[in-house]
Amino acid sequence: MNFLVTYSYNLDLLNFLNILTGEKFYLNRHEGTYELFGEQLSSRSKASLKEAVRINGSAMLGPILSLVISAVPNFENRSILSMLADPAFLESCLKQYQYYDKGIWSEKAPIFEMIIPVLQELEDIGFKEYWQQERLPAIKQMQRKLQIYAKEFHLDKEIKQMLGQGHAPESITVYLCSFAAPHGIKICGPKYISDISFSMETTLGIAVHEMFHPPYDARNLQNELEILGNDPLLQHAFKTKDPKYGYPTMTGFIEENVVEAMAIFICHKIGLEEDPLGYFKKHDEGSHMLSVVLFEAFSKHPKSIEQPFEDYFRELLAKLPIGSLDLEYSAIMNDK
Repeated sequence: MNFLVTYSYNLDLLNFLNILTGEKFYLNRHEGTYELFGEQLSSRSKASLKEAVRINGSAMLGPILSLVISAVPNFENRSILSMLADPAFLESCLKQYQYYDKGIWSEKAPIFEMIIPVLQELEDIGFKEYWQQERLPAIKQMQRKLQIYAKEFHLDKEIKQMLGQGHAPESITVYLCSFAAPHGIKICGPKYISDISFSMETTLGIAVHEMFHPPYDARNLQNELEILGNDPLLQHAFKTKDPKYGYPTMTGFIEENVVEAMAIFICHKIGLEEDPLGYFKKHDEGSHMLSVVLFEAFSKHPKSIEQPFEDYFRELLAKLPIGSLDLEYSAIMNDK
């Protein structure tokens, strides 16, 4: 498995929109960057961003825009404005991937046209030049370091073990951005976005994590996921999680918990994560309680490399005490 490290101006530009919304969640992670461009934006652009946030349901604009753009062949070298100006073409490209949902597309598509003048104004006031002079050198420096560091680990072996023989990608591509934090973002194909502010351990961990999305076809596990979603532990975790971390549906929240457990299980195994339970306590404010239960279950019920993860997960759910996972979670956390 090849681990490729590259970068994309288009992706960094789209993720910069998170900061321009003025949401403190992003301003605190990128101090001083809003002042460089946000205060220069016209009232029209600020209004457009506000409306885009309303339609999206959060200030997390970068991830969904990056996902859509990444479906376009050779998106790195195309004009971002031209791509956004042709929503029909974007839709036809996204339809080739499992992320496409007609209802969500209809709801979110107006955002594309809405942000075109914002991006145009950003470039008019010198964002591209700023990125090339101030951000790109740091990105390239991290690129060189990460390429060397990644060779120390056998990601291919562990990912194949988890996904099943024949289900793992032949290569993984990470796009380094400077405005993606605090998100690690899955995009179309065996590709994802990381931020240069993340440690190399974190970036490799994100690589493992994002390669598992989606870990199964939810349509094939509809009954099992419905039963799991009604467990008191899942209900509590879902209702009390902070919306700023995303996952507005129970199905998406369960998937994130499953993928997080898969990734941390491997990261712990290869030495990227020394304190997995400590990680679960802190990450997304400890909302991934199901991940803790699954992490332990992966050890108790080992998976063969031949078995597809979807089949393994179905069998694993039958072994878990669904309905009283809160007791299982408490026992694990109190035992460590």
